[in-house]
Amino acid sequence: MIAKRFALNDPTLHIPIVDSDDFWYVRVSDENAQIGEFYIAVTAAKPDFYCPMTLHGCEGRTVTLSCADEGAPDDLFEGVLTGGSCETRPDLYPNLYREPERQQIHFSPKRGWLNDPNGLVYAGGAFHMCFQHNPFGPNHGGVNICWGLAVSPDGVHFTEYPDAILPHDSLTHIASGSAIVDEDNLCGLGKDTILAVYTALGSNMKKGRSSSVGTRGQMIEYSTDGGVTFKPLVEGPIIPVPKGESWRDPKILRLDDGTLCIAVYETYDGRNCVSFYSSKNARDWRFESRTMDLYECPDLFPLPVTETGERLWVLYGANSMARIGRFENYRFAQIGESRYLDYGTAAYAGQTWNSHPNETGRYHIAWLRDPAAAWSYDPSFNHGVPFAQGMTVTCRFTLHRCADGYRLFRAPIDALKSLRCGAGEAISLSLKGEPAQGRVSRPAAARIRLDVPGDAEFIVSASSPLRAAVCGQGFDYLPHERLLRFSGGKSYSPAGDGPLSIRIITDRRSTEFFINGEISASYGCGDAQKTLELYGDDARLDGRLWAMESIWKNNI
Repeated sequence: MIAKRFALNDPTLHIPIVDSDDFWYVRVSDENAQIGEFYIAVTAAKPDFYCPMTLHGCEGRTVTLSCADEGAPDDLFEGVLTGGSCETRPDLYPNLYREPERQQIHFSPKRGWLNDPNGLVYAGGAFHMCFQHNPFGPNHGGVNICWGLAVSPDGVHFTEYPDAILPHDSLTHIASGSAIVDEDNLCGLGKDTILAVYTALGSNMKKGRSSSVGTRGQMIEYSTDGGVTFKPLVEGPIIPVPKGESWRDPKILRLDDGTLCIAVYETYDGRNCVSFYSSKNARDWRFESRTMDLYECPDLFPLPVTETGERLWVLYGANSMARIGRFENYRFAQIGESRYLDYGTAAYAGQTWNSHPNETGRYHIAWLRDPAAAWSYDPSFNHGVPFAQGMTVTCRFTLHRCADGYRLFRAPIDALKSLRCGAGEAISLSLKGEPAQGRVSRPAAARIRLDVPGDAEFIVSASSPLRAAVCGQGFDYLPHERLLRFSGGKSYSPAGDGPLSIRIITDRRSTEFFINGEISASYGCGDAQKTLELYGDDARLDGRLWAMESIWKNNI
């Protein structure tokens, strides 16, 4: 076994990483017990980048890194360094937040892979956002997954903190889940304790290791320091999972009667479903009911209808297909048809913040999938870039009664406009098609250079079909049918009449369209330049363009 001891004056080790398939199981322990075990491409040679390993509560103690893998070199840990944070070590983390691949108005981690948002809770006057995080490499890999943590005062500027929940061993990882403020002290650990629920999901085992653990079930932990660190509330799962099943992604919520409910993605009779469980003490949970045909990462919350004030519930899964209905006695009854929350191809596994005092709307964020760094277990796919993936901008849901029934609207939060620079550039243009040899009209074309990062707002009037696209992705508008057809195949009919209101938010690796304040369509796009391309026979566009300042402005 290879081992090296480190005396920690502060809790952070800096791990040298090489972008290769030369991974090792690294055990972390102190004088008393194992802290964790991770699968890391640590190197004693010149690294491609460093990743921080922050060990809560280990300041002033000695920790040991060890590796029992066959063939591990004797000097495996010689490049590991101590002292300082990422921000105070530019020698190890050069150009932090200035990297060419870094989104500038969307959250991404300093290092490692990110996917689903987890544990969204509003506490202490701030937006707390955990997320699926492999802190030691730019791919998921089914290993090392922790709950990363970032906190924002406004839903726009996020500060990343050390991971909040880490796996204790390499057999399982901390899969998706949610959190809530225990306002009624149901857990008995004090008012405003934060409760987090997640799935202990079986990890992919490497180097010939086998796992008989599978999914351990739905777990619950608590935090009394504002969500910075968590400890188990009970040992073992509060909601077990049958052997061979991968039931996961618990969503916890507090009901009006003071009880708690958890919604879990499960399967029943060969079909996907969400099952609901109840509890009066946060420790003991009882199955209540299930709703069929819902896949992954359920979210459930009430909202008032803007026009009538009546209170209904929203239920959706990771694919963003939302249902509106009533939730009574732990049973969901849908009203009307289902509609998407996002009509693009990049937003996935979105969640809303629990415990926010503003109950007229619901704040929402989703994983913004980057197609150039697709879900992959190949450690070389990102070619030396030390991080991957990010989040959408924070949006606000509102519920409306429209002519054809209830609809859930999604629009960016107002605080995002604080990033706009100056008064913006005014834009006006007309599209007039030209006859093509007396047969059909040849659509006119126009191109508008967009800022990156940038924000653009347009009012568009069209009497014939219009196409709008950035990086080849966008929508066709058929005014006579009052229909929008989006790249990726989804369609939507706006609720109101009159011209279209279009907002386009661009960043280095993404484009997000917002239409009429009703819907969004999110796309991944890594082109350095972003151009809005318009094609139509008879349309007019008037608007304004803004450059946006970076959310990392105070971090660099």
